[in-house]
Amino acid sequence: MLKKSMIIRDPLKLLGLEADETLKNGGCGAIFARAGVGKTALLVQLAINSLLQENPVLHISLKDPVDKVDLWYREVFQNMLKMHDIQSSHQLWDEMLPFRFIMTFESSAFSLKRLARKVEELRSQEIFSPRTIVIDGFSINDAGKEDLAEFKTFARSNGLTSWFTIRGHRGEAQTPDAFAEDFARQYDDFFDAILQLSPDKDQIQVKPLKKETPNQALLFLDPSTLLIRENRL
Repeated sequence: MLKKSMIIRDPLKLLGLEADETLKNGGCGAIFARAGVGKTALLVQLAINSLLQENPVLHISLKDPVDKVDLWYREVFQNMLKMHDIQSSHQLWDEMLPFRFIMTFESSAFSLKRLARKVEELRSQEIFSPRTIVIDGFSINDAGKEDLAEFKTFARSNGLTSWFTIRGHRGEAQTPDAFAEDFARQYDDFFDAILQLSPDKDQIQVKPLKKETPNQALLFLDPSTLLIRENRL
C-alpha cells in the first residue's frame, strides 16, 4: 500500500507525461534551471519513482561522490515517507537498492560515447542492466549535435529512458523564461520533455516546456523538502 501510494505521487504522472510513449524506450528529458534551485532533488525523485516500480536506474553524477549521491536518495526518500506520515520503512528502502547503480565521473573525462560504452560493459558483464539513466551535472555545451544524436540512437536501440539536469546561464538582457525557451528550441530534436524550475516568490514552479497537457496540474517544489506538490490556490 505504501509503495502504491508513493508511485501515485510520481511527478511525471502529475504533469500528465507518464503515459506519453516518447518518454519511454529512448525518450530523453531535461530538468533545466539555474544553480541551487532543486534540479538534483527533482532528478532523484524521478529516479526513486522508477525504483519503486522495480525499474533499474543508473545514476551518473558529474559533480558529487557516491556517498553524497546516496545521501541525496536517503534524504528525498525520508521526506517522501514523511509526506505519507510514515516514520520509517527500512524494508522498502532495502527492496529498492538492488535496482540502483551509482557511477561518478570527472566532468572533464565524461562523454556520452563513454557512457554508452559503460552501459554496454555493465550489461555484457551482467553487473547491471539499466532501463533508466539519470545524469546529474551534464554540460550540454560540451556535447556536439552528432554526439547527442548518436546517444539518442543508442538509447532507442536499447530501450533506455534518460533524464539530464542542465544548468541554465543567461545574459543580463534576457529573462530566465526567454532563455529557457531558447534552450528548448535549440535542443528540440534531442529532448522529448523539458522541465524548467522557475523560482516564484517563496516557491519553485515546475514548468513543462514540451509535451504540455490540457489538464496538467500546477506543480511546485516544496521549499522545505524540495518534493513535488500541487498548488490549487
